[in-house]
Amino acid sequence: MTQILAVGEVMVELAPAGEAHGKKLLALGYAGDTYNTAVYLSRLGVKTAYFTRLGDDPYSAEAIQTMGREGLDTASVEMVPGRTPGLYLIANQPNGERHFSFWRSQSPAREMFSTAVSIAALEERLQDAQHVYFSGITLGILSDETRSRFMRALRNFRASGGKVIFDNNYRPQLWRDRVEAEYAMTVALNLTDIALLTDDDATRLWGDPTPAAMQARCLAAGVAEVAIKCGPAPVQLALRPEGGAYAEHYSVPVAPVERVVDTTAAGDSFNAGYLFARLRGEDPVAAAVWGCRCAAVVIQHRGAIVDREVFAAALSQPRP
Repeated sequence: MTQILAVGEVMVELAPAGEAHGKKLLALGYAGDTYNTAVYLSRLGVKTAYFTRLGDDPYSAEAIQTMGREGLDTASVEMVPGRTPGLYLIANQPNGERHFSFWRSQSPAREMFSTAVSIAALEERLQDAQHVYFSGITLGILSDETRSRFMRALRNFRASGGKVIFDNNYRPQLWRDRVEAEYAMTVALNLTDIALLTDDDATRLWGDPTPAAMQARCLAAGVAEVAIKCGPAPVQLALRPEGGAYAEHYSVPVAPVERVVDTTAAGDSFNAGYLFARLRGEDPVAAAVWGCRCAAVVIQHRGAIVDREVFAAALSQPRP
């Protein structure tokens, strides 16, 4: 059985790779928020499948091959004739913070669940999954109708005993306005068992000024487990709703990283480390430490997906 089915979009990534002969060089890769998490989950040994749509061009074919090499189950990746995947470029500031430029309006992933075949494929895969993982970006690329179909499938999945994991990645350019995004993500939160939030996204979306306010929102939605990523500040955890409050609270320090190169996929890799540890029975604090270790490796390299050997070697080192 698949431990986690991740749903979202894979794009062509162009990341800075130095200069030559007065021209900037870009390294080509494949990435996307839930895809990044899926790759790192698979590297950590979690049986992971990916659900998306791609085209029939050479880059889509290479993306599928890359997924296979990463150990992802790609049986539910639909190849759409005559289409090409989305594209994004990364620009970094000196401190490693990143800015994205996107070309994704014609991405086939935006039409997931638009056909009976697509929604049937999702429902079939959910029958073989223990958890489903998606993000605010997954919701943002969908139309109102297909988003509703996806939410209905998640509701049925949860009613059948499956667990839903949600990351609140908020990209305003994907939405008509903030009201639309706020409504859609609030609906998602009400279907969520494990919420992996980013504090600044929650503040921009819902106006929650503090992690405590974010935890209160999750408590009202019935979320059983909340991990809030706060950049270099401690990760805030809340678990086990009980008597109108969370019964467990933890604050987990983030070890400083001396040289941050590129913060792309920092949150995505944290999610992978956290979920990996929780799925194998580790306590929330240990899981947050695992998440921070994964993110620390990723932000010291360019692009969302770090070389497999580099990633493995870094995680094999003793904890500082």
